[in-house]
Amino acid sequence: MALNPMQTLILWSLLAKPDGGGFQKDIRPIVKKPDRDALVNAGLIASAKRGKPGLWLEATDKGWAWAAEHLDAELPKRTTVGGEILQAWLTRLKAFLAARDFALADVLGPQPAQASARASYDSLRERIREAYFDATGAHPNQRVFLDVLRGKLRDIDRASFDETLRKMHLEHGTHLSGSDNPPEITPAIREASLDFKGERMVALWITQ
Repeated sequence: MALNPMQTLILWSLLAKPDGGGFQKDIRPIVKKPDRDALVNAGLIASAKRGKPGLWLEATDKGWAWAAEHLDAELPKRTTVGGEILQAWLTRLKAFLAARDFALADVLGPQPAQASARASYDSLRERIREAYFDATGAHPNQRVFLDVLRGKLRDIDRASFDETLRKMHLEHGTHLSGSDNPPEITPAIREASLDFKGERMVALWITQ
Protein backbone atom coordinates (compact mmCIF):
# COMPACT_ATOMS: atom_id res chain seq x y z
CA MET A 1 0.00 0.00 0.00
CA ALA A 2 1.26 3.47 -0.83
CA LEU A 3 1.42 6.23 1.76
CA ASN A 4 2.12 9.84 1.00
CA PRO A 5 5.25 11.34 2.62
CA MET A 6 3.33 13.00 5.47
CA GLN A 7 1.47 9.80 6.36
CA THR A 8 4.79 7.95 6.43
CA LEU A 9 6.26 10.59 8.77
CA ILE A 10 3.24 10.27 11.07
CA LEU A 11 3.77 6.52 11.26
CA TRP A 12 7.51 6.99 12.00
CA SER A 13 6.54 9.43 14.77
CA LEU A 14 4.21 6.87 16.36
CA LEU A 15 6.78 4.08 16.09
CA ALA A 16 9.34 6.25 17.87
CA LYS A 17 7.09 6.41 20.94
CA PRO A 18 7.93 3.92 23.74
CA ASP A 19 4.46 2.37 23.44
CA GLY A 20 4.19 2.72 19.69
CA GLY A 21 1.54 5.37 20.09
CA GLY A 22 0.29 8.47 21.85
CA PHE A 23 -2.53 10.98 22.12
CA GLN A 24 -3.18 12.73 18.84
CA LYS A 25 -2.76 16.17 20.42
CA ASP A 26 0.84 15.25 21.34
CA ILE A 27 1.85 13.75 17.99
CA ARG A 28 4.10 15.77 15.71
CA PRO A 29 3.65 16.38 12.86
CA ILE A 30 0.06 17.49 13.47
CA VAL A 31 -2.21 14.64 12.45
CA LYS A 32 -4.91 15.84 10.10
CA LYS A 33 -8.09 13.85 9.74
CA PRO A 34 -7.56 12.74 6.10
CA ASP A 35 -4.10 11.36 6.96
CA ARG A 36 -5.36 9.69 10.13
CA ASP A 37 -8.29 8.12 8.31
CA ALA A 38 -6.02 6.86 5.52
CA LEU A 39 -3.69 5.17 8.03
CA VAL A 40 -6.60 3.68 9.97
CA ASN A 41 -8.32 2.42 6.82
CA ALA A 42 -5.06 0.83 5.70
CA GLY A 43 -4.88 -0.99 9.02
CA LEU A 44 -1.52 0.59 9.89
CA ILE A 45 -2.70 2.46 12.98
CA ALA A 46 -5.58 2.11 15.43
CA SER A 47 -7.58 5.01 16.81
CA ALA A 48 -9.56 5.01 20.07
CA LYS A 49 -11.08 7.58 22.41
CA ARG A 50 -9.41 7.63 25.84
CA GLY A 51 -11.09 10.01 28.25
CA LYS A 52 -10.29 13.71 28.47
CA PRO A 53 -6.88 13.59 26.76
CA GLY A 54 -8.74 12.66 23.60
CA LEU A 55 -7.90 10.37 20.71
CA TRP A 56 -5.20 7.74 21.18
CA LEU A 57 -3.32 6.66 18.05
CA GLU A 58 -1.23 3.50 17.99
CA ALA A 59 0.71 1.60 15.34
CA THR A 60 -0.73 -1.86 14.65
CA ASP A 61 1.22 -5.04 13.94
CA LYS A 62 0.47 -4.38 10.29
CA GLY A 63 1.92 -0.90 10.71
CA TRP A 64 5.13 -2.28 12.21
CA ALA A 65 5.39 -4.80 9.37
CA TRP A 66 4.82 -2.08 6.75
CA ALA A 67 7.50 0.06 8.36
CA ALA A 68 10.01 -2.80 8.35
CA GLU A 69 9.52 -3.23 4.60
CA HIS A 70 9.51 0.50 3.78
CA LEU A 71 12.37 2.02 5.73
CA ASP A 72 13.34 3.82 2.54
CA ALA A 73 9.88 5.32 1.98
CA GLU A 74 9.82 8.93 0.86
CA LEU A 75 9.46 11.59 3.57
CA PRO A 76 8.38 15.24 3.33
CA LYS A 77 11.09 17.42 1.83
CA ARG A 78 10.27 20.25 4.21
CA THR A 79 9.26 19.63 7.80
CA THR A 80 9.96 21.29 11.13
CA VAL A 81 9.67 18.06 13.13
CA GLY A 82 12.05 15.77 11.24
CA GLY A 83 14.89 16.42 13.70
CA GLU A 84 12.66 15.64 16.67
CA ILE A 85 11.54 12.32 15.18
CA LEU A 86 15.10 11.41 14.19
CA GLN A 87 16.25 12.12 17.75
CA ALA A 88 13.56 9.80 19.12
CA TRP A 89 14.57 7.05 16.70
CA LEU A 90 18.26 7.40 17.55
CA THR A 91 17.43 7.22 21.26
CA ARG A 92 15.55 3.96 20.67
CA LEU A 93 18.42 2.68 18.51
CA LYS A 94 20.91 3.45 21.28
CA ALA A 95 18.87 1.43 23.78
CA PHE A 96 18.61 -1.47 21.31
CA LEU A 97 22.36 -1.52 20.66
CA ALA A 98 23.11 -1.47 24.38
CA ALA A 99 20.63 -4.26 25.17
CA ARG A 100 22.04 -6.50 22.42
CA ASP A 101 25.67 -5.50 22.93
CA PHE A 102 25.81 -4.46 19.26
CA ALA A 103 28.11 -1.84 17.81
CA LEU A 104 26.61 0.81 15.56
CA ALA A 105 28.67 -0.63 12.71
CA ASP A 106 26.80 -3.93 13.14
CA VAL A 107 23.69 -2.12 11.94
CA LEU A 108 24.94 0.65 9.67
CA GLY A 109 28.30 -0.66 8.48
CA PRO A 110 28.98 -2.79 5.40
CA GLN A 111 27.21 -6.11 5.73
CA PRO A 112 28.96 -9.47 5.18
CA ALA A 113 28.28 -11.11 1.87
CA GLN A 114 27.96 -14.67 3.21
CA ALA A 115 24.63 -16.45 2.84
CA SER A 116 23.33 -14.05 0.21
CA ALA A 117 20.13 -14.64 -1.71
CA ARG A 118 22.07 -17.12 -3.85
CA ALA A 119 22.63 -19.43 -0.90
CA SER A 120 20.82 -22.72 -1.20
CA TYR A 121 17.77 -23.52 0.85
CA ASP A 122 19.48 -26.53 2.43
CA SER A 123 22.41 -24.51 3.76
CA LEU A 124 20.22 -21.75 5.16
CA ARG A 125 17.85 -24.29 6.69
CA GLU A 126 20.75 -26.01 8.42
CA ARG A 127 22.09 -22.73 9.80
CA ILE A 128 18.67 -21.76 11.15
CA ARG A 129 18.33 -25.16 12.80
CA GLU A 130 21.77 -24.79 14.39
CA ALA A 131 20.87 -21.33 15.69
CA TYR A 132 17.56 -22.68 17.03
CA PHE A 133 19.16 -25.51 19.00
CA ASP A 134 21.89 -23.17 20.20
CA ALA A 135 19.16 -20.93 21.61
CA THR A 136 17.30 -23.83 23.28
CA GLY A 137 20.34 -25.62 24.67
CA ALA A 138 19.85 -28.46 22.16
CA HIS A 139 16.26 -29.07 23.31
CA PRO A 140 13.53 -29.51 20.68
CA ASN A 141 9.93 -28.33 20.93
CA GLN A 142 10.84 -24.98 22.48
CA ARG A 143 9.61 -21.59 21.30
CA VAL A 144 12.35 -19.31 19.95
CA PHE A 145 11.40 -15.81 18.92
CA LEU A 146 12.54 -14.80 15.46
CA ASP A 147 14.45 -11.77 16.73
CA VAL A 148 16.75 -14.19 18.61
CA LEU A 149 17.41 -16.19 15.44
CA ARG A 150 17.96 -13.08 13.35
CA GLY A 151 20.42 -11.84 15.96
CA LYS A 152 22.43 -15.05 15.67
CA LEU A 153 22.38 -15.01 11.86
CA ARG A 154 22.78 -11.35 11.02
CA ASP A 155 24.71 -12.06 7.83
CA ILE A 156 21.68 -13.64 6.16
CA ASP A 157 19.67 -11.09 4.20
CA ARG A 158 16.08 -10.75 5.36
CA ALA A 159 14.44 -11.87 2.12
CA SER A 160 16.40 -15.14 2.06
CA PHE A 161 15.84 -15.68 5.78
CA ASP A 162 12.08 -15.16 5.51
CA GLU A 163 11.72 -17.35 2.44
CA THR A 164 13.64 -20.16 4.15
CA LEU A 165 11.45 -19.90 7.26
CA ARG A 166 8.30 -20.03 5.16
CA LYS A 167 9.50 -23.23 3.45
CA MET A 168 10.52 -24.74 6.79
CA HIS A 169 7.03 -23.98 8.13
CA LEU A 170 5.64 -26.41 5.55
CA GLU A 171 7.92 -29.25 6.67
CA HIS A 172 6.93 -31.92 9.14
CA GLY A 173 8.40 -31.18 12.58
CA THR A 174 8.95 -27.48 12.01
CA HIS A 175 6.46 -24.65 12.30
CA LEU A 176 6.14 -20.93 12.83
CA SER A 177 3.73 -19.49 15.35
CA GLY A 178 2.13 -16.21 16.26
CA SER A 179 1.26 -15.01 19.75
CA ASP A 180 -2.04 -14.49 21.53
CA ASN A 181 -0.35 -12.51 24.31
CA PRO A 182 0.13 -8.93 23.00
CA PRO A 183 2.03 -7.66 26.09
CA GLU A 184 4.92 -10.05 25.38
CA ILE A 185 5.42 -8.68 21.89
CA THR A 186 8.24 -6.18 22.23
CA PRO A 187 9.18 -3.82 19.38
CA ALA A 188 12.16 -6.07 18.60
CA ILE A 189 9.94 -9.16 18.37
CA ARG A 190 7.44 -7.29 16.22
CA GLU A 191 10.17 -5.99 13.93
CA ALA A 192 11.57 -9.51 13.45
CA SER A 193 8.20 -11.11 12.69
CA LEU A 194 7.14 -12.21 9.23
CA ASP A 195 3.88 -12.60 7.38
CA PHE A 196 2.68 -16.04 6.33
CA LYS A 197 -0.53 -15.94 4.31
CA GLY A 198 -1.79 -12.94 6.27
CA GLU A 199 -0.79 -14.21 9.71
CA ARG A 200 1.96 -12.50 11.68
CA MET A 201 4.50 -15.12 12.82
CA VAL A 202 6.87 -14.29 15.68
CA ALA A 203 8.47 -17.59 16.72
CA LEU A 204 9.89 -20.87 15.43
CA TRP A 205 9.33 -24.36 16.84
CA ILE A 206 11.31 -27.45 15.83
CA THR A 207 10.09 -30.76 17.22
CA GLN A 208 12.62 -33.07 15.60
